Amino acid sequence: MKSVVELVDAYRTGERSPVEVVDGMLADIETSTINAYITVLGEQARAEAQAAQERIAAGQEIRALEGVPIAIKDLIDVAGHRTTMGAEAYADHVSEADAEVVRLLRKEGAIIIGKANTHQFAYGSTGDRSFFGPAKNPHDPARITGGSSSGSAATVAAGLAYGSIGTDTSASIRLPAALCGVVGMKATLGLVSKEGVFPLSETLDHIGPLSTCVKDNALLLEIIAQRPLGTYSSKIGRDISGLVIGVPTRFYGEYLSPAVKRSMQEGIEALQAAGATVKTVEIDNIYDIYDAQQFVLKVEAYATHAASLTVKASYLPEVQARLLAGKDALASDYLQALKYQGTAQASFDKALDGVDVLLTPTCGISATLRDERSTRINDEERGTMWLLTRLTAPTNFSGHPSLSVPFGKDVNGMPLGLQLIGKMHDEETLYQVARRLEIPAG
Repeated sequence: MKSVVELVDAYRTGERSPVEVVDGMLADIETSTINAYITVLGEQARAEAQAAQERIAAGQEIRALEGVPIAIKDLIDVAGHRTTMGAEAYADHVSEADAEVVRLLRKEGAIIIGKANTHQFAYGSTGDRSFFGPAKNPHDPARITGGSSSGSAATVAAGLAYGSIGTDTSASIRLPAALCGVVGMKATLGLVSKEGVFPLSETLDHIGPLSTCVKDNALLLEIIAQRPLGTYSSKIGRDISGLVIGVPTRFYGEYLSPAVKRSMQEGIEALQAAGATVKTVEIDNIYDIYDAQQFVLKVEAYATHAASLTVKASYLPEVQARLLAGKDALASDYLQALKYQGTAQASFDKALDGVDVLLTPTCGISATLRDERSTRINDEERGTMWLLTRLTAPTNFSGHPSLSVPFGKDVNGMPLGLQLIGKMHDEETLYQVARRLEIPAG
């Protein structure tokens, strides 16, 4: 499948047409068995493809996403269509207006082709708990996609969208991106509007793009962050000689599978071969940062759902139990945890002082089998959800931009990802380094 940039160029030259592309993609969605979509906007997508085709034929300006099919996580409002959050109680909940990110995508000509599956209410890192059934990993349908933006990653990985938009509160863009072999960005906290997005944690929620390649990801972020085109892609392809890559080993080097350790080492070697300097750094207070993030998440997730949690039909049992875990938290403990956000920001700022980016695994393990809730790692059993999110969650609290880029595979051929963490509002350097990992030097 072409990249977004290549597809728009193909429209411009007449090599492809929006109607042909959308019809073909809708046919592929119809026959797909991975359950990546909850709602497919077939009729509307076809009408918008026809309008895009007529616009191109008339010689009008071709916008950045003209006629490009994009998937939207079913936590994000699309006018006239249901937003279910993966829950039965919202199966007929129709949104009146587009979320801000959807409006911005449409402004650049995007075609919203469907609402992507999600772990119910975005509260789960496995991605396999939705009233509409689990999204399946395109690389092995028996395995998880990761979550909660399960369908957002699966649609892109399976060629059922040219890009997608997800949400990320602990891992929910970067983790499924890693497990499905696509690129996923959690940008700087507050960079992308959350208007029209159902919340999980107001403090920690981020919105961001998933894509097949780094260049497409930068383009999508420019659009949804309302930045001039070229802002985040300006460094893509630039030499990384002279850049300094920091590798934190404490916390980020723990509970890693052999395949992830190998991926990390090969990633370091690829960046060194491309001219970067790699040095060990440490992040002060990292264990406390993680604990505070998890506590804030637990309390705010409960608060979001407190009024309806007693209605059992609204929630799958596992999701309901996890939400209720925040019920008895003390307000004083919550306020103390919130105050720690400043410490988290300062700790990452300090670690990034003197380096350009941090490099870590996105996740310590690869995609597990669906319904697995305990995973053996380093000769001990650990909770699967804990293993899946622990390396990504800290920057949801600190707010630093973090990007997952595919790098390597495990013994079963399942994708792995490396995470790049950058300075506040320095997404462009993340994309610059990610491009070198996307096409390793050699």
